[in-house]
Amino acid sequence: MVHGKRFATRLPVAAALVVLPMLSGCATPGGGEGFTQASRVGPDDGTDSCHAQAVALDETGDFFGQDILAGAAMGAAGGALIGGLVSGNLKGALIGAVAGGAAGAAGGYWEALQQQNENTAQLESTVAGNLTTENAQIDKTQLAFNEDMDCRFQQAATIRANYKAGTITEDQAVTQMAQVKTWAQRDLQLAQTINGQIQSRGQQFDTAATNLGAAPTAAPATSLSKPAILRYAEPLLLQPDPDAPVVGQVARHQDVTITSVEADYALVQTDDGASGFVRLADLREPKTYRTIYVPPYEQLPAPQAAPEAESSSATAAYVPPSSTPSATTSTSSAATSSPPASTATVQQLDGSNAASRDAFAQNVATTQSAVSNGFQLST
Repeated sequence: MVHGKRFATRLPVAAALVVLPMLSGCATPGGGEGFTQASRVGPDDGTDSCHAQAVALDETGDFFGQDILAGAAMGAAGGALIGGLVSGNLKGALIGAVAGGAAGAAGGYWEALQQQNENTAQLESTVAGNLTTENAQIDKTQLAFNEDMDCRFQQAATIRANYKAGTITEDQAVTQMAQVKTWAQRDLQLAQTINGQIQSRGQQFDTAATNLGAAPTAAPATSLSKPAILRYAEPLLLQPDPDAPVVGQVARHQDVTITSVEADYALVQTDDGASGFVRLADLREPKTYRTIYVPPYEQLPAPQAAPEAESSSATAAYVPPSSTPSATTSTSSAATSSPPASTATVQQLDGSNAASRDAFAQNVATTQSAVSNGFQLST
């Protein structure tokens, strides 16, 4: 069990702020449901065919929220937060930490690592292990978010089909579509909260990598502003995948703006604010009608894989320091039984983390546009 007295750093304000929305049920006077899944996703009453996907997305957020508190944030308000985790009283611990004026936005994780008194090789191995776990969890969250939104847009497509077939009235279709949009907005808010947690934790990892001497990787290109027109009428896709949900439509020769490129797809935005992915090959330069070319350095890079030779030493999840001898012993033995990860490994994993969290942030932003402009009876 983790004991708060071993931690001297304070809870980052940024981390607290992004965790607060998920814990908002805790601050309800009189108790209420508290920090429970039902207070965020709602109970399964049988009316939502995508409830399981929403729960799966919510569960991935638990990793980032709880690990920020127990791992990266490290002992806010003199151990009150860690004590809250031990006792299960997250409400009082979190409120006390924020009220105490917690600070130290990007250094808590590194400072906690320093308290373990490990040598450089052990620190590198620990950070590499944490990054490997983090990157896998981001991938898991991205998949859960994609599946959730796929399900939401499929719900909308089913309503449109039923309305077109005459099996439901217009009033029924409008009511059902409004409910689906409400569910989608709630799930999007969950993803936005999780994204905030991921970005805050990314700052912690960047700080640790820099302190270990890993030169920061160049920030991946995440935004362009390149005018283009469509060769043909095209559906706007939620993801760069031909099987992704359709979230809009663009007409032949319609003006759009390319905001990013990923593999064979471009994320485009129309003049009315709608956005989605279309095939890059179907875009042309305005007036000249020449093929659009986006150099590789302006495209979103593929996530970097961990080096094969060292991946086995970088799989253990981060375990915060503990005052108990048994926990200290197990941590030390784990560090010595595996070959240390190099600074280059940390740098590569941190670069992969930056690319993954940027890609997730962009996906959340694209989905926000799709949810805002979508869920109409006609696309």
